Amino acid sequence: MRCLIIHNPVSGPRSDEIDAFVHAFSRAGDEIVMRYLGEGLEASDAVADAASFDRIVLSGGDGTISNLADGLQAAHVTTPVLIFPSGTANLFFNNIGNALEPAALAKACREGRTAPVDMGELFWQDADGCVQRHGFLIIAGSGYDATIMEKAEDMKADMGEFAYLMAALNTPNPQVAHFIIEHEGGTEEYDGIACMIANTATIQGEINLLPDCRMDDGYLDIAVIEPAATVQLLPTVLAGIFDPSGKGIGRPQFKMLRAKEVKVTCEPSMGMQFDGEIIPSASGVFGARVLPSALNVIVDDFAKLKPRN
Repeated sequence: MRCLIIHNPVSGPRSDEIDAFVHAFSRAGDEIVMRYLGEGLEASDAVADAASFDRIVLSGGDGTISNLADGLQAAHVTTPVLIFPSGTANLFFNNIGNALEPAALAKACREGRTAPVDMGELFWQDADGCVQRHGFLIIAGSGYDATIMEKAEDMKADMGEFAYLMAALNTPNPQVAHFIIEHEGGTEEYDGIACMIANTATIQGEINLLPDCRMDDGYLDIAVIEPAATVQLLPTVLAGIFDPSGKGIGRPQFKMLRAKEVKVTCEPSMGMQFDGEIIPSASGVFGARVLPSALNVIVDDFAKLKPRN
């Protein structure tokens, strides 16, 4: 078996566990190619010949996985892909639901059962008015979530996931904007502190930010958070704790809709992010579309996704 492993060695606290995975996976006759991201090897180059392998392993945090998955999708690679959690939050891996241990992941990779998952494709206008794009796996958005990601960036290495909590506490009064949301069902207008477009939305503690949001349904879920100070978001926080799925209490302070394609105008322009990656300069106009069944991810018996084989 030919296996390509693409690893970000500075992705997070579990980075060294990829070595245990390689040891558990390897068998006589295998050809295993390890590629380490960093200076001199960008994501697009790392996946250039990925289609020639029997298995592909993407190892890193959510930002790394998003960049590599975008390259695979653009090249129409259908090879089974294993997500190995080496980052800070590993939200995409958690949404898949595979067992965490390297040996268990190696077994699943060898067996090669897959489930199709969607991706989102984000478009935005930069400060010069030029249209940029990037694929995303979890959530893209503008406003409060982007502010938290930006403030947490320098703290993640020392604080891990607590960096996001500290960033939220350091943003007591989020900026309010007016969002115009155009989609195939019509046009909606809301004032809010953030607009999020989600492919999948389960975060830490198995809390699904957007009820029924799944990465295999062919839709994107859009949510605007109503104007509020950070402390005033407590009802939504408590709703998430006592109703993780969101099917009982719901999500107070969230205005939600679902679409296959959406355009958002944000006035005034606020910061943007996708899968934790910051977009430093944007005009306030952005959009997204769903890319159905864009990846074949490897799943095990614990996964939340239904395998196709």
